[in-house]
Amino acid sequence: MAGSNIFLAALAALAVAVFTGHINVGSIYRTIRITGVLRTDVCTISTDGLQAVQIPDTPHCEDLHHHLASDLLFAACEGSLEARHSWFPPLTIFDDASKAAQAPGTITVIDPKNRKAKPLRLEGFSGPFVTHGIDIIDDPKTEPGKAIFIFAVNHRPNEAQDQLAPKADSVIELFHHTIGADTARHIRTIKHDLIQMPNDILALTPTSFLVTNDHFYREGLMRVIEDVYSGATWSNTIYVEFEIDKTEKDETAQVGANVALTGLHNNNGLGRGRTPEEVVLVSAASGEVYFAKLKRTAGQATLEITDQFQADSTLDNPSYFVDPYANRTFDASGFVLAGLSKGVNLAHNSKLVDARDGVMVWHLQDRSQDKTEGSKGTWEARLLLHDNADYIRTASAAVLVPTDPARSNGQRQAWLFVTGFMSKNMLAVKIGL
Repeated sequence: MAGSNIFLAALAALAVAVFTGHINVGSIYRTIRITGVLRTDVCTISTDGLQAVQIPDTPHCEDLHHHLASDLLFAACEGSLEARHSWFPPLTIFDDASKAAQAPGTITVIDPKNRKAKPLRLEGFSGPFVTHGIDIIDDPKTEPGKAIFIFAVNHRPNEAQDQLAPKADSVIELFHHTIGADTARHIRTIKHDLIQMPNDILALTPTSFLVTNDHFYREGLMRVIEDVYSGATWSNTIYVEFEIDKTEKDETAQVGANVALTGLHNNNGLGRGRTPEEVVLVSAASGEVYFAKLKRTAGQATLEITDQFQADSTLDNPSYFVDPYANRTFDASGFVLAGLSKGVNLAHNSKLVDARDGVMVWHLQDRSQDKTEGSKGTWEARLLLHDNADYIRTASAAVLVPTDPARSNGQRQAWLFVTGFMSKNMLAVKIGL
């Protein structure tokens, strides 16, 4: 979107805030700080002398997960460098839908040891595959580390001839993958009226998941207002249950859903927490992290917010790092959160192939002594990485893969893998914990 539209939207959002009585100097300053209006970009990779590797064959990977049982990384990547800048509904890029069909996206496996990527061949699947959020879950019928289900958002173009219909017909694709194989087998497409603008997924079982709808408006001035006005709490999280019937061709068949949570601004990234019932949600534009308790009944689920944290940049998909080498004196377990250092530029830069969008990656830990269920955390955020786009452009997901302290004279280190929806490659940086 043009910068003038952003300016007009900011004025409109300010007018709405004044009219509704929701304006205060603190919130305005916070928005300016989070979006990086006054921030100076730097590259800590260069200044700190960190070891960094750009991983080939990982274009525009929006989401990233570390599968502990197999020690492999799984990412949702684009099919070509050109496609992302031609058709990507999450950034209101609707210029050329044909690019989505010409170069469909893929699920890519990365070995964190040698940092090599391998796109999976998708069996039984054809058509556009415009990737966004994904999640993985072990196949309960096999031993951990042997096979997984992969849930993936697909922002395919809408083939409906109705001009009033949304331009994107977004659905969820389900795949099954045997660890070590070169393929992922398509199981079914999941479609429901409540899945409107899906962003990220949290798989609960092989036949149920949570998915965030990050916006109410798909495009236009109101969409921009929705981004810049923190009072636009119109996004939601949906709980979905479905059945697998290999003979059924209807994408909506045997799919049930309910609204699990409303009332957040730009409900975006979604991830697992510290316990099986803790769900972590991120408001991307507001830089807020929400901790929620999952409550399930027969056929339905709801989320109850129990705690929150405000970061100093925009944020995206969260991941939880469990420190396998934790001891009584040091435990690096915590949430890893990636975002934009100057998010204010994203709307203008999104259609530019060679634009620069800096990144910030945070390590969020709870320092409170009382960690019983329902207690509030004492949150501390440490900046792991700040890059001015010298190495990577945009950051939407990051994970930590630790190294054995015995091989580094007892030093606590890890490889930080970062990926971005506008980056030509994934980045791996060796950092100290």
